Amino acid sequence: MRKAALGALIAAGLLGACSTHQVPMTYSPAAVQKPPLAKPEVEVLTVTDARKYTGKHLGAIRGGYGNALKTIEASGPVKDVVHKAFEDALKARGLLAAGNGGSYGLDITVEKLDCSQLVRKEAHARFRVAVLDKNTGQPVYSKVVEDNREDTGNPFATGVFGSVDELTKMTNDSMQAAIDQALDNPAFLTVVRAR
Repeated sequence: MRKAALGALIAAGLLGACSTHQVPMTYSPAAVQKPPLAKPEVEVLTVTDARKYTGKHLGAIRGGYGNALKTIEASGPVKDVVHKAFEDALKARGLLAAGNGGSYGLDITVEKLDCSQLVRKEAHARFRVAVLDKNTGQPVYSKVVEDNREDTGNPFATGVFGSVDELTKMTNDSMQAAIDQALDNPAFLTVVRAR
């Protein structure tokens, strides 16, 4: 009887520690500089989520057996979050076209945007960015950009003590760094005539 009660108590404790957290993922244009010849000529046409886990899923803080204790999700579908982040980044650079008025369109594939923590924290972002000439519909530029982050941090702040906020910030910073790589690349700026 005691073993059954103890087993039920342990199971309740483990299940009680499991939770899902919806987190905002935004682009913050604090340190962005406008390209010298920036014109509002670029729009985001499509964003495709090609990750293994699609939808809102970003990752999890895991327990000692690899079980998800704190699941982390974006506040909306990742493809929509990335679409908005790229638009905000283009706007901060003076490149975002109003409505459908751009000469160039971005076709973005989210190959990776995730995070995890077992002991160390990890966050990854990888986007395939293609620029299409809207007059011809032909691609004129393509590049894969990637940012990977890792932090050992406090070895005691793991499992149920792991911080959703810290892991979310790391993931958001990784997304932003990958977007900055894409839009600050000299070849990209030359193609969209902003350089």
